[in-house]
Amino acid sequence: MDPIKTQRIGRLTRSSLACLPCRSRHRKCDGKRPTCSRCAEGSQECNYARSRRGGLNRAARIEQDTRWATAECTAPMESMSAPRPMDSQQLQGFMSPIAEVNPHTDSLLDGVVVDEEAFIAGPSAELVSIENDPLIDSYYRNFHRLHPFLLPWKALMRICQDPSKQLTVKPLIAIMRFVGNIMRSQEWSIPLKDHAESCFMEVPPTDPILVQCRLLYSIPLFWYEHKTEAKWQMETAMRLAIDLRMSANEFLTKHGDNDSVLQETWRRTWWMLFTVDAYYAGTLGTMNFEILKIETSMTLPCDESEYESGLIQAQEIPEPKTLQDFDCREFTSDDIVFSSFAYLIGAVRCIASAISTVPNIAGNEVSTNVIQASDSILNGWLLLLPDNRKQVMDKAGEIDELMFQAHLLIHV
Repeated sequence: MDPIKTQRIGRLTRSSLACLPCRSRHRKCDGKRPTCSRCAEGSQECNYARSRRGGLNRAARIEQDTRWATAECTAPMESMSAPRPMDSQQLQGFMSPIAEVNPHTDSLLDGVVVDEEAFIAGPSAELVSIENDPLIDSYYRNFHRLHPFLLPWKALMRICQDPSKQLTVKPLIAIMRFVGNIMRSQEWSIPLKDHAESCFMEVPPTDPILVQCRLLYSIPLFWYEHKTEAKWQMETAMRLAIDLRMSANEFLTKHGDNDSVLQETWRRTWWMLFTVDAYYAGTLGTMNFEILKIETSMTLPCDESEYESGLIQAQEIPEPKTLQDFDCREFTSDDIVFSSFAYLIGAVRCIASAISTVPNIAGNEVSTNVIQASDSILNGWLLLLPDNRKQVMDKAGEIDELMFQAHLLIHV
């Protein structure tokens, strides 16, 4: 049997909540109602904890089931005539979050047993504190460094403490917990997934926070082979970003609340859409870089150390560089430094330019010219790398994850 299909069947039949007697004895429970098989066999009382999570309404559930059914039916037929996709093993570094779990990172929350229901609040409930949340801790320790577009932990804590912002960030916290649980337990949690999807519907459909939510949600969906659903989430995020004019630098003024860190997270959200869209196009073999076709005046992300400090004064994040600054770096002085994120963006643009040189129908006579043009584009990126960006690992053994992704793109 196809292992992927077996895995999907396993997920669909997994019990999302054990009964209280089985849970107290740490026994496997099939979750049957009103009495599970184990309690029925032992002729003992069987009862379940009352769920505190919100669920999808009927219309939303039908829409989701339709999309997932479409994904199952169309998956074998995808890209039969499309260009050859990149090897998924080559892209493991930036599209497989579980592969990046760092078990050696110390944390005060290591060893804490997570009760999924404890982190799921109903639609009208207040946002649960994230300060000692092991799933949020897992997200920041294991995933955030690979795709650092959400707010740093300290800045997110500050916003969560503002009662006027709690409803807005609730869906973001929910999907961060879902991803954090995958990174922590390597398990697809149906209760956490359903709760996150229900939270998406609690905020206005034009709220820019949904761009971050759907972008983030698409990544584990993609990794778990739900590629059609992942693309749907990604395309929905892109449509909303385009409608909100997130590609324009003026978006930062409108939605940044005069907070340089908040402005930086919106800046990074646009560029992460740009990057992940390219990853999907390369992996699926479509080579259709939708977001690359959109003109942008958005400035480039700052250095990771400047962003992760989580400081809020405007002067503490330097004046951002522009794409024009980056494209003219060959003629600027050596003291102008670009971030690793900027070089990753540059790598994506190089790959797109190289692919665009390939004609739809290429004869032998044009093959040499295509190869030479592609080589010159990629070599240009490599030749203009400063010394401190040529190595992805520093002397202390720390890996620059964004430069690793950039080098991987160029060399793949």
